[in-house]
Amino acid sequence: MKARIQQLAERFDALSLRERALVLLAVLVVMYMLWDAVLMSPEHVRQKQLVGQMYQLNERMVTVDTQLQTLTVSLGDSEVHRQRQRIVELREALRGLASQQAALTVEFIRPQQMAGVLRDMLGVDGKLTLLKLESLGVQPLFPLPENENEPAAAAEKYAQPGIYKHGMQVIFEGDYFATLQYLQVLESMPWRFYWDELDYRVEDYPRARVSITIHTLSLEEGWIGV
Repeated sequence: MKARIQQLAERFDALSLRERALVLLAVLVVMYMLWDAVLMSPEHVRQKQLVGQMYQLNERMVTVDTQLQTLTVSLGDSEVHRQRQRIVELREALRGLASQQAALTVEFIRPQQMAGVLRDMLGVDGKLTLLKLESLGVQPLFPLPENENEPAAAAEKYAQPGIYKHGMQVIFEGDYFATLQYLQVLESMPWRFYWDELDYRVEDYPRARVSITIHTLSLEEGWIGV
């Protein structure tokens, strides 16, 4: 095996600079395609399904909350008394939906843990060098409408219930295989988070500059500590 590797290395060294660049480019493309097929594509499918479930829960909670507000605010006292059982049922339904929503977010890594995990995993084998770790802030998963003419009731629809996206960017240096191992370790963790972007640039072969942007979901709006 070593003899075969040595033979390939000698053949590679015999190539011109342009030919070496083309070979390296081809290798990187193949590696990226394998990484995308094994890690990213299945995760994107799971992410889309989970966000779809959260969106459906959000819509159902808004509908139930609207019905509840109508019964308790818009109607007179006598009508509210007659509808008391319906109000109780709606409140129970709202609590049940909130519990389902909380259950979906439990499997995500807590925002307060995310920075530490990203940093600690980089130093496991000493082959990756951390350059930057930055919080990208917090935003609602279902944001408020941008249209200022949107009625207040519609705005309330988007504001309730609160699910928040906590973003984080990590930039580091290392070779391809150390980077792949790092991504596999993150992927195998018991917690879930969303992969938003990965930028891999070879600046001094075999070392590359890698930027990863991810986010987690939480019912908490608090800022991530770095």
